[in-house]
Amino acid sequence: MVVLYLIEPTDAGLIAALRAEGLPAPDAGRYFSADHHGAVVGYVGLEGEGRDLLVRSLVVLADRKARGLGARVLAAAEIIAGDMGGARLHLLTTAAEPFFARHGYRAANRQTAPEAIRRTREFAGLCPASAAYLTKDL
Repeated sequence: MVVLYLIEPTDAGLIAALRAEGLPAPDAGRYFSADHHGAVVGYVGLEGEGRDLLVRSLVVLADRKARGLGARVLAAAEIIAGDMGGARLHLLTTAAEPFFARHGYRAANRQTAPEAIRRTREFAGLCPASAAYLTKDL
């Protein structure tokens, strides 16, 4: 089982993991370290309030990949999102669309994203227009 722990966006491990994957530095939202059997195996962020939340920068550490941990981190993030009052998750990705599709995320038109999601820094400028926009109802 993977357990998520709330961390500061200035956490050195988080920043290093995002940098190693070429992902944007954390800016807004809540970030979590993912713990599996007492060791940090990755990180994930959730941004927003209310029913619509943006999944930010899910990453599994390089030495922990290919063990099914990404799916476990995602499942744990979805539980926390539900606990936060989220009903729909949104994300942008340039490289992981097949992974998220296997876990129930579906392609959507960026123009249909809720205003609060479109205003996020990631949505408005960090991710290129070519990034896939995916959503999932919780």
